[in-house]
Amino acid sequence: MAYTRQNYIKKLRYIVGVYNEHKHHDVPDTHIVRHIFPKHNIFLSYRAWMNIKSTPLTAARPANENQLALFAPGPSAPAVCYR
Repeated sequence: MAYTRQNYIKKLRYIVGVYNEHKHHDVPDTHIVRHIFPKHNIFLSYRAWMNIKSTPLTAARPANENQLALFAPGPSAPAVCYR
């Protein structure tokens, strides 16, 4: 298993590349999973292949760039002295 999301996506891109290389309109996915993938040392079940096929191959970015704005230093607050 990949340690980081980027390595996992590289692995998926390789698998999808092998798939696209051998996929034609008359070749079913089951043939590719059973016969072609093992020739490339890719051992997957059909269900795992369907999960990989539906995975977006781009690294997800944070939805909001200001997500960590709560923790950023803001304007200085007045000093309060507690005695």
